[in-house]
Formats: sequence, structure tokens, C-alpha cells
Amino acid sequence: MKHKIYYLLILALLFSCKKEIKKENLSPAPASNEKQDAKVIFSKILAIALEKEPNLRLFIKNEALKQFDRDNDVLFQMIKDEKVTTDQTFHQVISKYAKSKEKLDSAINSLPTLTIMVPELPNFTPNNWKTESEVPQVAISPENKNFKDIDLYNSKGELTKIAYGAIPNFPVVVVKENERVNVSVNNIDKSPISATLLRNSTESNQSSFLSKDNMKFIFSNEAFNGMKTSSFNKVNMSSSAKLSLTNDNKISRTVNVNLTNEPNSIDPSVIEAFNINLDWHRDYIYYGLNPNLGINKGKFNNRMIEHIVSIRMKDGNYNRISDQTQDPTVSEQWVQPRPERGGYVTNWTDGYFDIRISILINAKNGAGTQLNKVISAKGSDLYDIKYRTEGIPGRSGSTQLRFDGLTPKDYIINEPIAAWDLQNYGAAWKFIVSEYDPSEEIITTYNESSKFATNFNYELGFEEKVKVGYKFGISLETTSSSTYQYKTTRGSDELGEGILEFGSPIILKKEQYTYSGRNGTVIGYNYITNEVSCGTIYLAIEPRKI
Repeated sequence: MKHKIYYLLILALLFSCKKEIKKENLSPAPASNEKQDAKVIFSKILAIALEKEPNLRLFIKNEALKQFDRDNDVLFQMIKDEKVTTDQTFHQVISKYAKSKEKLDSAINSLPTLTIMVPELPNFTPNNWKTESEVPQVAISPENKNFKDIDLYNSKGELTKIAYGAIPNFPVVVVKENERVNVSVNNIDKSPISATLLRNSTESNQSSFLSKDNMKFIFSNEAFNGMKTSSFNKVNMSSSAKLSLTNDNKISRTVNVNLTNEPNSIDPSVIEAFNINLDWHRDYIYYGLNPNLGINKGKFNNRMIEHIVSIRMKDGNYNRISDQTQDPTVSEQWVQPRPERGGYVTNWTDGYFDIRISILINAKNGAGTQLNKVISAKGSDLYDIKYRTEGIPGRSGSTQLRFDGLTPKDYIINEPIAAWDLQNYGAAWKFIVSEYDPSEEIITTYNESSKFATNFNYELGFEEKVKVGYKFGISLETTSSSTYQYKTTRGSDELGEGILEFGSPIILKKEQYTYSGRNGTVIGYNYITNEVSCGTIYLAIEPRKI
């Protein structure tokens, strides 16, 4: 789930909140030691095969680059029968190096989501892995966050221990279980993996993407489905845009009206609402209200949709989201000492961060709507990382890297939420953000109350209900409450909660700048936009036309 590579890695009067937390363990706990032992058996054999089989290294690289689950993961059950050479499958190739094929197969059967992950490091990534010459060691992901070190094996079966907070400075692949994939089993009592924790899908209406023997595999969230092309993939997994930050930590974006399709552009109607100088920008955007022109009635524009434009961590405290994943590339057994500051990498064996954003929206009929968004991000998507190079004591000519600073940056995602229909939706939305890790499930109950506007009347000229008057008009608003059950896990890192009100400004101010162009001086503008503060993370929420 996270390439938490060593890159390290609201409450307004309109929204009151009461929480009630209860635990719910939905499945029996797996035998952790047995699973770790199974990973050791597989890892030792894989390490030998990687050294002996260049074609295997190339095969794993190419499969990792496909990102079937939007991470650099290779699911064993998905590729075990694929040909690595002209006459041998993946399973056959690695089986050649097993002293006991029965033990190997038993280990594989006990780990239905067994996965090989190729992490991204400054000098070693799936893209730049020189498979003809670079033989990675095999790391075993720890069973939980409470670990002292991580075990790695080379082709000779030699064990290297990487201490907590340190990063190997050589090529590595990671053997782990896949948190982005769930498994269902037919005739489970007869299955050799019946004693293993098999998680039920959180999205039961999903169809399986893979069936093997008596097992069916589905994604734990459709956001992890990298097997289909989507706008999410094109935007969220692309390089993040660098946006300058002002002293008050607001996003500053240069807007060119001729480039409104750029990922970091602001919708023209948002700029128009700011220039009109309305207190409630969304009154203009959704209902066309404009006091400057005497327009105080308007019908709802459902072509405008609220978007999570970007996310940004508050500071360089990478510990808040980190159980990281990373490995570099210098073909020797040096390790990078842990960074001096608090936000160091603690576990580099997982993958991409899974940022989960839940939006709680009160509806007028008393029903609560909860929308869940899952954003995949690498550490380098969220931070600019600086390093300094220094020599390794006792190793002439060899160097190592130390972290020398982290600067949060905006990760452009442009994830749609919903059109803000003020007649039917509450005047404030709640955002709950976490970095997800699979473990024991916890259910938090939220009791949310929200104001509703009542200044809507049926107008003959519009042939439908329209908003009459600015803000809440002269009529009294009503209040309604809803109950939500927010599901998370004990291992997830809660990044905070925030509130966005319909009346919140979208643009805070405009700054003019000039520069010299071919035809003389050019005048441009920076627009400083508002953000939802969730404590340790900021969300930029803006309406856009669809």
C-alpha cells in the first residue's frame, strides 16, 4: 500500500460533533509467527533465484512497472504461471532453488496475497533497475509497526539486519502481504490456507480481477485498481506540481486564463466570484447570484462539482504517516544511519501511502452521506527531500546519504466530490483524513448537526425552485443532524479532521506580478486560495466545471 520510501516519509457553529468509539474485530487474528516463517522460506529461495536468473530479475521489474494495484507490487498468484523463460514459469524457476518444494509450496499457500514489491529509492527504482548487473537482496516486511530491525537475505543465505530507522544503501526487493488486495475462498474448510486470515471485501459489489484455484481476488478499494485506465491514474500518479507557499502557508498559484485545463488551474467562475467581491463565492458559482447586477435569484448549476484539488502535509513531521518503504542502490551492505531529526523513516517495506479522505455530508431528509476517497502518494509526491553526502568510516571511496531537511509540497489530485446543492445538503461538510494501514478495525460513530438554507422558492420564470437572496436570505435556516459510522483500523495514522462551510471564501487575495516578455512587460496574477486545515494536513477544496 505505500511506497513510503525513505523519502521519509474543522469546528464551526454550522457543524457540531460528538464521537463514540468502539472496536470491532471482524476476523480471527492470523498466526503472525507462522506467516513470518513462511515469508522467510520464500525469501531465501527468491534471493538465490534472483542471483542465478537474470530473466527473473527482468520479469519482476517489468511486472512491478505495470502497477496493477497502483504500487510497484507483483502479486505471486497473479504471475506464478507466467512464462519467465521460453519453457519455464515463474513458479518453476524459483522451485529449482528450493531444497524442499513441499515447504516452498506450503509457505506460498499460507500467504494468499504474497507479493514482491520493488521500492523506489534515489538510486534504485523499478525504472532504473539494471537487471543485467544488479542483484537485489530480499527484505522481509515486519509483521507490525513494533519492530527493532528488518531482515534481508542474499543469495548465500546470509542474513543482514537493518535497524529501525535505517535504510539499506543497495538494491532490495521486499517480500510482503498485499494490503490492497482481499481474498475470498470457496470451500474454505478444505483449503490449505483455511487457517490464514482471509479478509472479506469492503466492496462486495466488486467483481474479482483474478481467480486461482479456489481463491478469488478483489481490490480492497476500487481506487487501487491499476488494471484499468482512469483519470485518477493520470492525475494522481503523475508527478506532483510544485506550487509556491506564502508565509502564511496558503497555496499560491499563477493562473493563466489561456491555460485553464492545467491541473493546478482555478476555474474561471471562481475567479469571477472573487472579482465580484461576494462574501459567499459559491452563491455566484452555483446559483449565479450577483449583487452588482441586481441578480438575487438563481437556479442550481449542477455542472459545477467540488474537487479535492490538492493535499499538503503541514510540516516535515514524516512520522505522522510513516511506516515506510525504501531501498537504495550501491551494491554493498552499507546502511544509511537514521536521520538526526524526529521525522525519520521507520519502515521502508510497505509501498505507496494510502491517504483516505472521508467526507461527511448532511442531507435535508435526515440521511447522512459519507463519501470515501483513497489517494495513493509516494513520499516524493508529498515532500521535497534534501540530502547531504558523506563518507562511510572505514570504507574509502564509499558514501552514504543523510536526510538534511524536508519541505512539504502540494500534491495535485483533482478528485471530484459532489455538487454542493445548498437546498438539500448542509451548509458545512466534514473531512476526516487518515493514512491507512491494515489491522484490527475500529468504528467511530459521529453525530453531526448542520444548518440548511430555506431561502428556496418555486419561480415561474425558472420553472423550478431557485435560491432567493444571498447567503441564508431573510428566512430562518433549519438544523438537522445525522449519524455516521466511520471505519478505520488501529494501525492507521489519523491525520485530523476539518470543516468546510459553503460560505467559506475560495480565493483569499490576488497579487500582481510583472515580467519581461518578447513584446514588453507582461502582467500576471497570483491567486492565494483557501484551505481546509485538518491538523497535520491541508486540503484545497474548490468547485470546477465538469
